[in-house]
Amino acid sequence: MRQLPNRIRPTRLALAALAIVLLGACSSAGGSTSAPAPTSVVARPTSTAKLTIVTPRNGQTLSRQTPDVRLSLTGAKLVSHTTTRIRPDQGHIHLLVDGKLVAMNYGLDERLPNLTPGQHLVQVEFVAADHAPFDPRVLTQAAFTVKP
Repeated sequence: MRQLPNRIRPTRLALAALAIVLLGACSSAGGSTSAPAPTSVVARPTSTAKLTIVTPRNGQTLSRQTPDVRLSLTGAKLVSHTTTRIRPDQGHIHLLVDGKLVAMNYGLDERLPNLTPGQHLVQVEFVAADHAPFDPRVLTQAAFTVKP
């Protein structure tokens, strides 16, 4: 058998490896009638909670740059412990302002951090005791304006 020069051998090996990868990709794309592999994702429970933002109201203009958020929660209760034994009627509150998490609460009242004048969006979610969302999510929001 004739020896290939060293500068050619790596190129041919790389091309052979590329051909194997491409053939494998083509054979697994489409045309397969087998069921997808099972996943380890566990379905999230549906919560019994109803969450409402009492203040600030949607569209409200506030003169305070550190406004209070007051919530109403029915059909569930807040718990201070974290556990993987989740129940649809127990959980925590996650509070976001302008898309940033500012608090993970066990209460229904929270003072927001100092906000700049202008429009802001507060989002509040009731999450399970493991801090993951329910399905469907228990989420509400309100847009408000802070006066200069």
